[in-house]
Amino acid sequence: MKDHHYRYPGSVLVHIFKNLRVFRRGMGFAILRTLMLAPLPWLFRLIIDTHVATANIPALLVTALIVVGLLFLHYAFAVAGASEISRENGRLMLRLRSDIFNKLHFLAFGYLDRQKTGRLLSKYAFDTQRIEMITMQLINQFVPQMLYSLTLSTVLVLMHWQLALLLLALVPIYGFTHSLFHRRLKQRQRQTRLAQERLTGAASEAINALRLVRSFGEEDQVTENIDQFSYRLTHSRFNVTVLNTMFNAFAHTMVQLFTLLSLAGGAYFAIRGAITMGTLFAFMAALPVVLSPVQMITGLIEQYYVAQEGYFSVKELLDSTYVEDWQGTREIKSMTGRLTFEAVSFAYPQTDIQVLKQFTLEIAAGSHVALVGPSGSGKSTVAQLVLGLYKPQEGRILVDGIPQADLSMRWLRQQSAVVLQDILLFSGTVADNIRFAQPNASDEQVREAARMANADQFISELSKGYETIVGERGVMISGGQRQRLSIARAILRNPRLLILDEATSALDYESEHLVQEALLRVATGRTVITIAHRLSTIRAADWIVVMRQGRIIEQDTYSELAQQDGLFADLLRMQNEPAG
Repeated sequence: MKDHHYRYPGSVLVHIFKNLRVFRRGMGFAILRTLMLAPLPWLFRLIIDTHVATANIPALLVTALIVVGLLFLHYAFAVAGASEISRENGRLMLRLRSDIFNKLHFLAFGYLDRQKTGRLLSKYAFDTQRIEMITMQLINQFVPQMLYSLTLSTVLVLMHWQLALLLLALVPIYGFTHSLFHRRLKQRQRQTRLAQERLTGAASEAINALRLVRSFGEEDQVTENIDQFSYRLTHSRFNVTVLNTMFNAFAHTMVQLFTLLSLAGGAYFAIRGAITMGTLFAFMAALPVVLSPVQMITGLIEQYYVAQEGYFSVKELLDSTYVEDWQGTREIKSMTGRLTFEAVSFAYPQTDIQVLKQFTLEIAAGSHVALVGPSGSGKSTVAQLVLGLYKPQEGRILVDGIPQADLSMRWLRQQSAVVLQDILLFSGTVADNIRFAQPNASDEQVREAARMANADQFISELSKGYETIVGERGVMISGGQRQRLSIARAILRNPRLLILDEATSALDYESEHLVQEALLRVATGRTVITIAHRLSTIRAADWIVVMRQGRIIEQDTYSELAQQDGLFADLLRMQNEPAG
């Protein structure tokens, strides 16, 4: 499975500029809104130097009406531009979030296993929100204001270039000021972003473990642990705030100083008769606009660095090379489900402990094979390797005689279904959770799958039947009911390969009986791999494979293994199961 992902540019500004074409309509309105205000200094000078001096009231009224008209057009173009920019920015962020979630489907589990869910959620939700906010502010506010400032600066240069140059001398001074704080602001924002990710990850983990924490009565321990992460984030944000306040105060002082110098310079030229009072008034009216980009930068600098860190965080995920490297494209027209393991060895990433060692096994098409053995013997690893969630370091797996690496992994997974001990349900309706395996299934197909899974009766007794909301992770229904919904989901898929991983180990005997009955029904006519702890659930299996420390130490039928003096017989005795 290749990752054909777009590689994102190196900074949030580059990312924005590379996507400016999508904002061209909004930017067009921004330019028009700027042009509407460009004549204002000339009009102000005209009013003071000509109309006031000559007491020409009609001309004064006409000029005032022109100013009002220009302001109205400026308002209309500003609203239209903001709407367009906001719409396109939303689409851009939608694509970015979609890219993030799509990337998660390609990332190798060796990478995902080392990531906290909260950290990934922070990238998806919080970091993209920061990028969205700064993109909107830069394109809708800063860029138009910069255009307006440049336009007015040009007008002011034409009106009186000496005074204009004095005013524009602020820009290099501000650049020097920014360079003094740039590196420290960037570094401390990075520290804040990492502290935010750690807090989100720890909090998400603690929330998922609330039942365990409360059951142990260890609320104080967990709260203290979360408080430590929260303190680090608070302390990091405090450092950023102090540094940012120093920068803003310094920049604001510089702006006010140059405003005073500009006013003093203008007054000097007016006293000397080098400029008219209208020109001086026009300069003073334009001064806040010319300086507004500088003032906006001081206000946006903290938000920009926050967004920049958010972008680096997102880019780290999007550009990650820790992806599944399945590159096969073959599909089997009539898959039978025959599986062959040839001397497969495997160790989980970042570990040196081999979970499987020279694992060799042939599973006939349509047969039911059970894997048993002590915890840590590699049973679940076998199932995960079949589905390509991990890749063997040695040996190979064949499906219907075709190497797994040659097959389209997504296609192979779509021919399979899994029923796990820890059932994962989505927070939608009962019908939605069953239909997940076959999105286009009809209501009747959903009900038929539920009937085969012994789930139709309890579903019918729910408050809204198949439209009942099951709650997050299915907490609104019992464990046995969740298990039967999972089986119904597997039945609806009609897979060629079915994997049952400890599917009944956590159930009471009554629920186990209903689930086991449903599993026998769904196992008919397909290849089934059962990973079992409770040996009473695998009596119907065609073949039993006994594992220990990643190796096969016994394999035979249930009755034959029970009569032998081996590990399987020992496990039967420990569970007080009869031999025959």
